[in-house]
Amino acid sequence: MNTVTISAIRQKLWAKELFVDARRDVENVMQFMGKDPNNIIQVKDELAKEKGDTQTFGLRGRLTGDGVTGDDEMEGNEEAMNTYDESVSIDQIRNAVRLKGMLDAQTVTYDGVKEAQAALKDWLVEFQCRQFFLKLAGVTNTSLTDVDGNVIGGRCAWSNTPDYIPDADEAYTGNRYRYLNAAAGSTTTLGSSHTMTLDLVTKAATKAALASPRIQKLSSGGDKFWVMFLHPLQARDIRLSSDWKDAQAQARERGEKNPLFRGALGYWSGVLLLENEFVPWLDVSAAGNSFRGYATGTDCANDCARALLCGRQAGLYAEARPGKLVLKEFDYENKPGACISLIGGIHKPLFNSKEVGVIAVDTYAAV
Repeated sequence: MNTVTISAIRQKLWAKELFVDARRDVENVMQFMGKDPNNIIQVKDELAKEKGDTQTFGLRGRLTGDGVTGDDEMEGNEEAMNTYDESVSIDQIRNAVRLKGMLDAQTVTYDGVKEAQAALKDWLVEFQCRQFFLKLAGVTNTSLTDVDGNVIGGRCAWSNTPDYIPDADEAYTGNRYRYLNAAAGSTTTLGSSHTMTLDLVTKAATKAALASPRIQKLSSGGDKFWVMFLHPLQARDIRLSSDWKDAQAQARERGEKNPLFRGALGYWSGVLLLENEFVPWLDVSAAGNSFRGYATGTDCANDCARALLCGRQAGLYAEARPGKLVLKEFDYENKPGACISLIGGIHKPLFNSKEVGVIAVDTYAAV
């Protein structure tokens, strides 16, 4: 049983208001969630209205036919749409907080139950955000940590097991884009000079434009663009690059007319660059040598981060029951507690074993 003690927090030591850490920057993911396919994460909530353990999503590819010209007969020469579906399984996730007791609560000046509710809501939002990145990045390493050493990969297989990035997709040779270093090598030779650069963003955008199936751009406010989520260490390397001032100028111009561009790191080669701490990062000494786990798949020679260039329907989210908060009292109403739960599922769609909405880019990223 997990309990929270607040015996050390007393009025004589603390101000009347308890300050909590601000919610981490997850909004730049949530703003691209919606029921319309023109989102990075498409949401369906039919399971909230009817029973079932899977949600089916329809996905549509681009038309490739030549059409007809002049008065040539159209009937009988129609093009079949390239459509397919993806099933997303659902699961439940819960977390709870129990306070120490009424006597302990009497000695502090903030509402412990209220703070517990707020903390649980933030936790659930962050859990969903983490899941999006684990799924889209194909992380199956349950020992994956963040830069502070906290294990963040323990629930990587929640609801649906991520489809990992195949080994053959290194060095610009595969159907997805993993990594291209100066020597056209692989992540096994990834070194300190192989950091995230704007040139690499351009190469990833080129791959997205030529990929089969295409990584389709998002549309907003008259703009068409992809979104690349960068780990803060990759964002740091972008800011240190010689091209940063140009990217900053472009982002500022577009930010005036499209609210989605506000707060962006930059805009480059048709790619909106956003920084997010939940982007997977690999400490090869603590979490194995691969995003797939220790001695699994292609080794990474050094610490690295996996940026994600995303287009439409990069991820699918089946929502059966959104966050539900339950309050309860224990020990003859002496110890209040709160629990939050969600039933849903998150998955990355594939077509013929190829991602349809995301390209992963691994670069050196040391603390």
